[in-house]
Amino acid sequence: MKGLFVINPSSGKQINQGKAIQTSVELLRDGIIEEATLFYTKAKDDAKNRVIKAAEEDYDFVVAVGGDGTVNEVVAGLYTSGSKMPMAIMPSGTTNDFATSVGIEATVMCLYNMIKEFNVVPTDIGRFNDTDYFLNVAAGGILSEVAHNVSIESKTMLGKTAYITSGLKTIATKGFKTTRLLFEIDGEKEEIDVYFFILANSKSVGGFSKICVDAKINDGYMDLCIVKSLDVIDAVSVFASILDGSHKKDKNVEYRQVRDVRVSAIDENTVFHLDCDGEYAGNLPMHVEVLQGGVNLLLPIENRKTTQIVAETQEQPNQ
Repeated sequence: MKGLFVINPSSGKQINQGKAIQTSVELLRDGIIEEATLFYTKAKDDAKNRVIKAAEEDYDFVVAVGGDGTVNEVVAGLYTSGSKMPMAIMPSGTTNDFATSVGIEATVMCLYNMIKEFNVVPTDIGRFNDTDYFLNVAAGGILSEVAHNVSIESKTMLGKTAYITSGLKTIATKGFKTTRLLFEIDGEKEEIDVYFFILANSKSVGGFSKICVDAKINDGYMDLCIVKSLDVIDAVSVFASILDGSHKKDKNVEYRQVRDVRVSAIDENTVFHLDCDGEYAGNLPMHVEVLQGGVNLLLPIENRKTTQIVAETQEQPNQ
């Protein structure tokens, strides 16, 4: 086998980049692969463009070595090129939400075994506003603003602490003001006063490991979590319930599984920031459709988290 390792040197945990390189050496030594190419990104879309090119070459798999943004670019490259080449992940970013949810550990042994065992799982992705793609999450509202206010330097030095600090500052500035939005969910329209919303393929977003607690990565759905009108007292209970995964029952939360979502502002002058796999994605309106089995992932075998997030039987939605 021949593998392409796409490495983002700007990702927060540089020690994990070394682990990916060590894994490639051990795979070569043991005869599991015959060739390993290391490609280092320098700018936005480098990973995407390299994977598009790789689709025309004879690689058997690609490894995304970085955070959620790097994974996003590799996914976009695979889908837009029409490649069925499996992707493995070596998480080395700040939160690594998707990798955490599916049981991928940042170790040489985990990556080595995923490539050796070659357990391929067709995995859903989202198409964002017709032109972009995401593996894990599209979001809107205050959580997106929090992510955008954290610098690369802060992520590298402080990790999750940088997000917590940014979050406290943003809430202190913005308070609990909501925005009235129009949701069109699988053809049904509803106006909702929204503090923020999350549309996710995995259970973990922004370090919250149970925010989309029912998510499965291959069921043809994304899980939509909408946090509605809040005051200071309600906010405490909502965020506490999000931590333990019981927020589905909260009166201030709407939670459902969806295939196609359109979100727009009632007031055309509304500014409501969007986020796509941790990267700034502009303002409303937003359209997301689920592409079932959009990419092939290499996942651990006999891992508890992997088992919990992969659906055993899959309904085939109309595409």
